[in-house]
Amino acid sequence: MSKRKDKKARRKAKYLDSLRAKGMKLDLVNLVRRKDANELTELLRRQGKDFLWSSEWRELRKRAIELYGTRCAKCGAEGNPINIDHIKPRKFYPDLALDINNLQPLCHPCNKEKGNKPPVDYRNNLTRKVVTHDTR
Repeated sequence: MSKRKDKKARRKAKYLDSLRAKGMKLDLVNLVRRKDANELTELLRRQGKDFLWSSEWRELRKRAIELYGTRCAKCGAEGNPINIDHIKPRKFYPDLALDINNLQPLCHPCNKEKGNKPPVDYRNNLTRKVVTHDTR
């Protein structure tokens, strides 16, 4: 194996080890990285769960709510049930399904209106929460 391929293989192994350390299931991660939405859906179906009920999605959804809050990024409504929307739809961009930078909070009416239409990022309307840690 050439030095270049060896370096690439080591880098990939290190990346996969970091994902293991975060608790992600490698078969799911590999499918997302290969951009194969049909295989991803089929894997989750075999595991007896839908993508939106997977532990990976639920954890990412919680992180997105912590980051962006519960106010709709489009209309600014607060207090309504919030949907975490994929800016670039999972159907067309399966590799971004578990990317927090592809998520935004939308109220149900705004999310339904957006659907799988071309990507629209409403996050500029939000003020991101700044997480500070007390050092006392």
